[in-house]
Amino acid sequence: MPDSFFEPDGDLFVPTRLGRGYWQPGTLSGAAMASLLGFVIERDVMEPGLIPVRFGVDMLRMAPAQPLSVDLRVLHDGGRLKLVEASLSADGKLCARATCQLARQSRQPDNPVWQSPPWPAPSPEGLEPLRRFGNWEMRPVPVGDHPRFRRESPESGLSEQGNPSVLGAMGPPHARQAWLRAGIEIVAGHALTPFGHVALTADFSSPLAHSSEHGIDFVNTDFTVHLHRLPMGEWLGYELTGHLSREGVAVGQCALHDPAGPLGTISVSAISLSRKN
Repeated sequence: MPDSFFEPDGDLFVPTRLGRGYWQPGTLSGAAMASLLGFVIERDVMEPGLIPVRFGVDMLRMAPAQPLSVDLRVLHDGGRLKLVEASLSADGKLCARATCQLARQSRQPDNPVWQSPPWPAPSPEGLEPLRRFGNWEMRPVPVGDHPRFRRESPESGLSEQGNPSVLGAMGPPHARQAWLRAGIEIVAGHALTPFGHVALTADFSSPLAHSSEHGIDFVNTDFTVHLHRLPMGEWLGYELTGHLSREGVAVGQCALHDPAGPLGTISVSAISLSRKN
């Protein structure tokens, strides 16, 4: 399996097999699409002292596994705030769009404000990995040891009624918290950055939030990450905090951590979908 989602080809990005998606043959995963948008935003506009406080991705259609282009526009460039938009297209058809608001770091106020407490999960180094995730290394937090949110399974449901699961041992809702490390590159020849790690893995919040215990029957239409700082180290901690759905429309939330403490949140919208083989 390749070590990156894309190979550069002039102004285009050529997908590798690693970026193939779950829902339809010949299409790319949400992780591949979103991470490429994040890659271009970081490459073109980020600089020391700017924090991507909001990175939101609209997934408008499943991108085909063919060369893609990304166009970027700076919508606002002020003293403390910058707003940019990036569009991902295939053969001139828009597939996904990202907006990113970047805030410049400054002096913390003198009066302290209450802050979210640290995640009480153990360090990833002492946990067993789920090897089935291939290039991604995932280490689930043991069930029941560190609960912070009530997450219960419905009393009904059968695996043959829906799409196959992508969570494996993390299927039961009360088990949905894990450390994640992505040992790949977004674009070949460019080492994964802290922001790139977030952009690459944030789409995982959808199966984490929107899967039933038996499988995944929602496909996300977007996600929005809010960060107050960039992550430190190789690991990101994902913790399911909420899911609501009715009549085929869902919203979900995850808390995002690194070994140094809380990073921010991810919100993700989704619609019901049967997998097309």
